[in-house]
Amino acid sequence: MRFVTRVCGLLMMLVFALAVVFTYWKELPLVRKTLQLSYEHQLLSPEREALSKNVTVYRNGYSTGGVEIQLSAKVLASRSKKGELAAYLSQFVEVEGLDETMNDSEEEMERVVFTVVADRVYNGQGALVHGYTDLQFGDRLYLVAPNLHFMWPFVKLGHRVLVTSTFSPINEPVIIESMSESPRTFRLHNFFTHEEADTLIKQTLLIDDPYDRLQPSSVGATMDRQITSKHRTSENAFDTMSTTAMSIRKRVFDVLSLGTYQDDMCDGLQLLRYHQKQAYIPHYDYFPINLTENFNFNPHRGGSNRFATVVLYLSNVPLGGQTVFPLAEMPSDLPMKYRHPFEFTRTNEAIGTELFESNSWELNMVRECSTKLASYPLKGSAVLFYSQKPNGEVDPMSLHGGCPVLEGTKWGANLWVWNKRRFNAYFDSSIVVVFTNPTPYEVKLFWSASLMGTLAANGGKRQFTSYPGHKWVLKIKEYVVLEYVVTKNTGEMQKVTVPLMDEHARKTFSSSSSPIDCKSLRLVGVF
Repeated sequence: MRFVTRVCGLLMMLVFALAVVFTYWKELPLVRKTLQLSYEHQLLSPEREALSKNVTVYRNGYSTGGVEIQLSAKVLASRSKKGELAAYLSQFVEVEGLDETMNDSEEEMERVVFTVVADRVYNGQGALVHGYTDLQFGDRLYLVAPNLHFMWPFVKLGHRVLVTSTFSPINEPVIIESMSESPRTFRLHNFFTHEEADTLIKQTLLIDDPYDRLQPSSVGATMDRQITSKHRTSENAFDTMSTTAMSIRKRVFDVLSLGTYQDDMCDGLQLLRYHQKQAYIPHYDYFPINLTENFNFNPHRGGSNRFATVVLYLSNVPLGGQTVFPLAEMPSDLPMKYRHPFEFTRTNEAIGTELFESNSWELNMVRECSTKLASYPLKGSAVLFYSQKPNGEVDPMSLHGGCPVLEGTKWGANLWVWNKRRFNAYFDSSIVVVFTNPTPYEVKLFWSASLMGTLAANGGKRQFTSYPGHKWVLKIKEYVVLEYVVTKNTGEMQKVTVPLMDEHARKTFSSSSSPIDCKSLRLVGVF
C-alpha cells in the first residue's frame, strides 16, 4: 500500500512538473537570454576590471528611466558592426521610434505593436559610439531609432556639455547649458563672436536683392514672402551666401550632432531687426502637420518639418526683446543672472501701458515676457530649442514669441533646421556657380555689395549656391572686370571664368594708379 502511495505521489509530481514546463515553455528562451545578459554584465575579476565601464543607457533625449549596466571591451568588440551595439542595448531600454502604422483608426493602432530597435548609440558628449574608447566611466548613452536624430537631453538645470566645432572662429568649445526640459531649451555659450554679430548686421544692411533684402517680416509656408501679419511687426532679411552665415549654419549642425552639413536641411540664416514697439506674437516654428496634401509635414510619420531652432542675439537691448515660451514657467532655482530682473517687471508693465493699447496682444506679451520662461537678449549669446520630440512628434510646448522691444533696437538672427529635406527645397531654384580665375591677379567676388570671398591668382576657384536674378560683381583691386547675372536658362551648374587681358590691357592695368574704364580694355575669353 505504501509503495502504491509513493508511486502515485511521484506520478503526481511528474505531472505537475510537466504542466509547469508546458505552461512556461515559451518563456524559457527569454529566461535563458536574461541569464546570459546578466552573465555578460556581471562584475569582472579585478585583473580585468580596467576593461569595463559602468554606463547608464537612456532613450534618445531623455534624462530619466535609464538603466545602469557595465559594458566590457569584449562586449563592444563582439558587436563592432554598424547597428549591432545599438540593437544589443535596445534590449535594456524601450526605444521610441517613428509611427509606422498605416491606419489612423484607434482600433487598428491598438492591434499593431512594434518593437523598435535603435540603430545608433550616442555618448554624453553627443558623439556616435563606435567602440570602447568612445565611452567614459559613468557615461550616459542614448539610443536613437532609425530615421530619427539625436536630441540633447535636459539632464538637470545648468547641466553643461562641451562640443567642438571645426567651423568655430575661436579655439574654444561651444558650451551647451540646459535651460528647460519642456520645451527642450538650452543656452549656447562661445557659439559666435561679437565680430560676427557686427559683420552680419553690416552685410544685412548692404543686401539689395529684392528677395533677400531687409523688409517687413512675413508669415506662412508660402513661397510668396509678401504675406505680412499685424502680429509680426519686425523686419527680416535672409543671408544665404556670406562666409559668416555659412560658417554659422555649419556650426549649428555640429552643435546638434547632425553630422555632415546638408544645405537642403536648413533655411537661410534669417536676420531680424525690431524697433521699439515691434514684436512677434507667440507662434510655432513648425508647420501644421496637415497643412497640405501635397507634402508630408508629419515627421512622426516619416515626413519633414522644422526640427530645431537656434536664436542668436546680435545686439544688446535696454528693455524688452526677450524670447519667451509662454507655456512654461521660469524655473525657481534659476541662477540670478538668468532670472527676470525684479525691478524690470514693474518698469516693463508701466512702459508697456504707455506704448500699447489696453487688452492688446503686445501688452499681454509684455506681461508674459516678465513672468514666463524667457531668454534675455545679450549680444553674443544664443539659445537652442527643439520643435520636435525625440520620437519625431511636433512639440506644442515649443510655442514661443519675440517680446516687444520697449527701448532701443534689437538685432537678432535665427536658423531653422529640418529633420529631413526642407519643404522649400523641393521647389528650390538654386544654382551652383563655379568661379575660376586664370589671371595673374587676385579677384574679389561681390554679391549684393557684400564681399563673398576672393579668387587666388593663376587658377583660383570658388563655388557658391546662388539663385536666378543674383548679380555677381568681380573686381581686381577696385576695378570691375566682370558683372554676371545668374539665370535659369544657363542651367543648374554654371561656370564663370574671369576674362584674360591682352598685353596692352595688362600693362595699362599694372601701371595705372587712377580709376580705369575696364570696358575700354581688350579682354580675351568668354564666361
